[in-house]
Amino acid sequence: MTPEQVVALLHARPWAAQPWAHDLVAAFPERLRGVLTHWGLELRQVHLAGAGLPVLEAERRPGPAGPQDRPEGRESPEGDAQAGRGVVVKFGGGGADVAQQARILDAADGHGYVRLLAYDPRHDALLLERLGPILPQTVPDPVAQTDVLGDLLLKAWEVPLAVGIPFTPQHKARSLLAIIDSALAADGLDSPLQAHNPADICADTHADVLARARTLALDLIESPSPHQVVVHGDPHPANVLQRGDSHVLIDPDGFLCEPEYDLGVALRDHQQVIEALDRTDGPGSGRRWHAALAERLAGRVGLDAERTLAWAHLERVTSGVYLSRLGYTEEGEAWLRTARRVLR
Repeated sequence: MTPEQVVALLHARPWAAQPWAHDLVAAFPERLRGVLTHWGLELRQVHLAGAGLPVLEAERRPGPAGPQDRPEGRESPEGDAQAGRGVVVKFGGGGADVAQQARILDAADGHGYVRLLAYDPRHDALLLERLGPILPQTVPDPVAQTDVLGDLLLKAWEVPLAVGIPFTPQHKARSLLAIIDSALAADGLDSPLQAHNPADICADTHADVLARARTLALDLIESPSPHQVVVHGDPHPANVLQRGDSHVLIDPDGFLCEPEYDLGVALRDHQQVIEALDRTDGPGSGRRWHAALAERLAGRVGLDAERTLAWAHLERVTSGVYLSRLGYTEEGEAWLRTARRVLR
C-alpha cells in the first residue's frame, strides 16, 4: 500500500467531488505524508468504512522517532510505540473532530475506549492502538450486540463532564430538527446536506417519516432531560472493536447530552432484521421486535425506553437524509424504509 493508492481511493469516494469537500480532499496528500514521516510509519492497509477520510493501519519503522504529542504531555503505554507494532491513524475533517476525540480518549485511558497513543495537531490526526474485528464479526446476534453496547456505554459515560463539548440539553435535538426541516423545506443547509444534490430526499415520498421525526424532535426540545453525560455520540456496532477477550468503543464525538441519546443510536441500525421479520412474521413484527429491544437495552442500563425510541427514530431518519445527500442513495433509502416500518 502506497500513499498514492490511498489518495486514489479517497478521490473515488462518492462525496469527494462535491464542492464542500474540495479543500479537504486537496489537503489530504500533504497531511498523509506528514503523519507517516512524523510518526515514522509504513502503510499496511486502508479502511474506507463510513463517510470520512480513509483510516490507515500502519507499523512503526525502525528508528529513534516515535509517537509524541500525547495530550497534557502523558506518555503512551509501554511498548505501544515499538517498531513493527501495528497502529491505526485517523484523520480529522469531514465531520470527524479528532482533537475532541483525543481529549475523550485521553480521559478514558483505555477504560471502555480504544487507547490513544498520540495526537498530532499540525496534521489533525490520531495514532491509536490497533484492535481486532468489529462487533458484528465477533458477536453476530443483534440482541447480544446491543447488550455489549449497553455495558460499554456505562463505562463510556464515566468520562468527566469537563472534557465533553458543552452542549445545552436541547442542542442535539435542535440540530436534528434542522436536518429534518431542511428536507421538508427542500432548501437545504450550507453544509454537506445540500438540497440541490441530485440524490436529495423527496419530502412527498417520505412525508410521514419526516413528520413523525419532527414531532419527536420538538417533544425532546420542550422536555429536556436533566441527566447529562459525555455521550459517545455514535455507538453503533461497527464502532465497537475487539480487544483481547473484550470489546471497546472507537470514534467518540464526546458532547454533553442525555444518555438515552446514545441508546437511540445503538438501536438505529437493524434494517435487515426488521425487514426480514416483516416478511416472515407479518407487518408490524419488526416494529414489535425493535420496541422490545429498546425495553431490554433501557432496562439494562436503567434509562427511559420511550425517550430511547424517540432518539432512535430521529437518528434513523436524519441518517437517511444525510447519507442520501452524500451520494449513498441506496443506503439512505434503506434507513428511511426502516423508519417507516417502525412508525407507531
